[in-house]
Amino acid sequence: SLSTGSEVSQESLLLHGPFARKPKRIRTAFSPSQLLRLERAFEKNHYVVGAERKQLASSLSLSETQVF
Repeated sequence: SLSTGSEVSQESLLLHGPFARKPKRIRTAFSPSQLLRLERAFEKNHYVVGAERKQLASSLSLSETQVF
């Protein structure tokens, strides 16, 4: 039979390993118009950063974190 030592290490892996669950972040419910704008921006450039990201977030009334 398995020793308790291996059970503990298995449990430790679940808590701290590569598949450990991160705390859930709150999902943003985007409006259809926001989604359309975000999708168009993403088609042009998969990495919207800096001033462009700030401007897009501002124009959509979103935070920069919510934009990509």
